[in-house]
Amino acid sequence: MKNQIKNLLRAGVFMLAAVFAFAFTKPMNPNQTVWGNDPIQGPVPVQLGSSQYECENNPSAQCLYEDEDLTMPITGSTGDFRLK
Repeated sequence: MKNQIKNLLRAGVFMLAAVFAFAFTKPMNPNQTVWGNDPIQGPVPVQLGSSQYECENNPSAQCLYEDEDLTMPITGSTGDFRLK
């Protein structure tokens, strides 16, 4: 009986973690306009995943942002922003 309660508790915690994982994330629209900080032009709007730009290798730099003020970085978009 004690093991059954432990197993149910573990399953409940796992399910709660899965619900929170989806509740606090939002999918990225592939046609979404995002912003990059071009060294010459400043903030530049580009389409997410397009060939308009590239994020060059630099794991300590932020490449893309959700807003024009460059205050909301997009998770996982690291590198130096360069227009093509």
